[in-house]
Amino acid sequence: MSATPQERLPESIPTGTVTFVFTDIEGSTGRWDRNRAAMQAAVRRHDELMRAAIVEHGGYVFKTIGDAFCAAFRRPEDAVAAALAAQVALAKEDFDDIGGLHVRAAIHIGTADERGGDYFGPAVNRVARLLAIAYGGQVLLSGATADLVQGDLPPQASLRDLGEHQLKDLARPEYVYQLLAPGLRAEFPALRSLDTLPNNLPRQMTSFVGREKEVAEITALIEANPLVTLVGSGGVGKTRTSLQVGANLIDGSGDGVWFIELAPLTSGEYIPTTIAAALGITLGEGDPLALLVAAMKAKRALLIFDNCEHLVDAAARAISAILRGCPHIKILASTRQALGIAGEETYRMPSLGLPLPEDAVPLTAIGARTAPAIALFLERAVSVDKRFELTDENAPIVADICRRLDGIPLAIELAASRVQILSPRQLRDRLDERFRVLTGGSRDVLPRQQTLRALIDWSHDLLDERERTLFRRLGIFVNGFTIEGATAVASGDDLDELDVFDLLASLVSKSLVIAEPIGDSLRYRFLESTRAYALEKLSHAGERDLLAARHLRFLVAQFSSLRAKSESELPKELNLLFSAELEDSRVALDGALSRSDIIDGSELLAAMRGIWESIGLEAEGIARNEAYLAALSPSETRLLAMLSLNLAFFWSNSAKMALAFEMATDAVHHARACGEQPVLARALVSRSRYASFLGRLDDADADLSEVEAMPQLHENQRLRILAGRAYLGAARGDLNAASKTYDDLRKHYRSRGHATAESNSATNLAETEHKRGHTQRAIALTHEYLPAARCGADRNLLWMLTTNLAGYYTSVDDTTSAIAFAREAIASLAARDVDHPFVGASIEHLALASALQGDLSRAAMLEGFANSALERNGVERGFTETTTYDRLNALLSDGLAAEELARHATEGAALTPEAAVALALENPSRSVADPPAP
Repeated sequence: MSATPQERLPESIPTGTVTFVFTDIEGSTGRWDRNRAAMQAAVRRHDELMRAAIVEHGGYVFKTIGDAFCAAFRRPEDAVAAALAAQVALAKEDFDDIGGLHVRAAIHIGTADERGGDYFGPAVNRVARLLAIAYGGQVLLSGATADLVQGDLPPQASLRDLGEHQLKDLARPEYVYQLLAPGLRAEFPALRSLDTLPNNLPRQMTSFVGREKEVAEITALIEANPLVTLVGSGGVGKTRTSLQVGANLIDGSGDGVWFIELAPLTSGEYIPTTIAAALGITLGEGDPLALLVAAMKAKRALLIFDNCEHLVDAAARAISAILRGCPHIKILASTRQALGIAGEETYRMPSLGLPLPEDAVPLTAIGARTAPAIALFLERAVSVDKRFELTDENAPIVADICRRLDGIPLAIELAASRVQILSPRQLRDRLDERFRVLTGGSRDVLPRQQTLRALIDWSHDLLDERERTLFRRLGIFVNGFTIEGATAVASGDDLDELDVFDLLASLVSKSLVIAEPIGDSLRYRFLESTRAYALEKLSHAGERDLLAARHLRFLVAQFSSLRAKSESELPKELNLLFSAELEDSRVALDGALSRSDIIDGSELLAAMRGIWESIGLEAEGIARNEAYLAALSPSETRLLAMLSLNLAFFWSNSAKMALAFEMATDAVHHARACGEQPVLARALVSRSRYASFLGRLDDADADLSEVEAMPQLHENQRLRILAGRAYLGAARGDLNAASKTYDDLRKHYRSRGHATAESNSATNLAETEHKRGHTQRAIALTHEYLPAARCGADRNLLWMLTTNLAGYYTSVDDTTSAIAFAREAIASLAARDVDHPFVGASIEHLALASALQGDLSRAAMLEGFANSALERNGVERGFTETTTYDRLNALLSDGLAAEELARHATEGAALTPEAAVALALENPSRSVADPPAP
């Protein structure tokens, strides 16, 4: 059976250079209001005829919005033929029931990005703008389209040159042509372009990119409110967006859309005459504002006030008077702080959208183009250097540039202008010198928009002296701050805490500081460029070292306060704090070392303890603790003990128990010297665990006994002793008692809401149950805590649970489950460090599962790598890992000839960590699925 025209679709969607046909019904809203039933039938018939004409001529309908059609064609002549066929077919229909139906159409050719069957890019925007100036029954062609179809028009068709017209995108004008043919109406009024409608909107030399959502939201606000104020930081695009909104609204504005630029004015007294000049109004003698209001009383217009911030009081007075006296005037204002008058609706201009940080999937050129910030960079870069291309290789670099510039359009444009002399990588590497690099903006814009420094200078110069003081001091924060942080760090003899509170509110209102809700509180931050400027001012004021020391002490107080809440628990709030303050902590620790502020830096590290490890930064935690330990004076015994304990913790969690025992012994020595019982108790309990693992059972017992004999032990210390006794008991073979103790501890911590301590007790309980031969209970216990670990921030806990499950499942010969969990463990570790000490342990479990499935060669290679990696990293196997190792090697020895086993083991040992992980995550012949929890 042959397909009907409505069923025929192109073999593939047009891509690359595409000809677009956009259509809609003129005046459809009024017809719907007058006769809904008749209009419904008419539109249904309209849709049938439109779709048939488009499909018949090889077009692809990629979007319909109400009665509007958006279609794509490979060839411009097919697009023209389809538009003509549709108009002729519609003209033959009887639409008298609705007073006639008139469709306008626009055709334009250009390159566009196709994603998921939709199209994006300047060409799509251009055809939409062309459609907006047409009349019902009219078919308009862009100059580019007309040039291509002149010799391939349908029979008896021709083109009428309508001249050059300014479309509503305010960029370059467009030569417009009208399609003439038998059956089409030929005569229409003058096109509704900006050239024929009352306005003074300045023509823009560049296209408008990436603000469709914002324009729609602002337009809706203007329709509902007399005054809308766009508020935002300098360079965020307030002016350009307000101009585009004005261009979009020009049809319905009656007496026009008028742009009033306040930036050049040095006094507010000139505002009324500036407005009058823009509208062509002559003011007589008397109060200029009163005369202006009287002259505008009957007008229907949209006034766009730009750059009000330096004259905010005078601008507010003038705008308020106009709104009170002119009922049909609407006002759109742009400023860095709200005007604060009745009837004002504020809209905070966001930065341009940025791509999400790269995770497992690298950012590609195609994917990057979807981010408005990168689309702007690309368009401006190409405009200055036609050779510039966005590629899969440079897309992540361009994304990083746009992120570091906070998606601020002006900064991105200044950066893009440098591609003539700098590659994207060179540009990114020089962003620390941004005030020297980001210069050379267009000479026809305001002076402050020609360089990034001048832009921020403008805002800074509008601050009073006390605002400037707080502004520069807040620059010491790297990743934002709370109100508590601002008052603790920035206050002093010249600013008290209440001053900071009020001045911070003022900086927020002036768009120099951004306030963002985090949960039920607010966190504040600078844009990166603004912070760099504030730091410069802080250095010039000679306050940087002073503020850095305050910043460090504030971080110490924050972490110490949270740590003190629960010594037995790693509070969830502590992880959240660390995530928020990670970059600040890094800068504070680096700065403290460079200033020889070793005591406060060590206090911060002591308060952080195991947080580094919980989010996968143990290598950094080790390096920082080692650096401070080396720098501490021998007399600082308490801090020496605390940092030694930190290192012992890191080494134990990397299964390097000999190193952990050594550091814990150092900690005990320093703790005895400092004479603080809580520090000594913690050091002894920690050392007892490492001694138990190493088989030094009498030493472990002696350490625990010493702690038990201490007076006035608090509850958390007693609980740690219980856990130590359970660990020692398991090492001695008293598994029943150990199991009961771990279970009691688990239930106790659950009743207290201590999730971290509970999961640690459960992990130890599961291991003990596995040793007892109760592996199914170990599996069930581990599965109980797995969902929370998958959702939580503790990456180490997730690895421990998944790799333990891999070991447990191999011991009961459930190889499908073992492989699934081994791979999850390997992937989670490799994502943060492909050469992590524990990657080898997870690969070893996977190797045993492969051997049990009969894939001995693969298993031997995996084991060759695993054994080599564990030895290289100094990892000592625990019970589950030792069980896997022994069983695996027995299987390999029995199943492979000695020479073959040695060859595969050697090949595996020679693998790089990346190659070994790739081999481990490779699917062998059989399919493996993540098994359900028991």
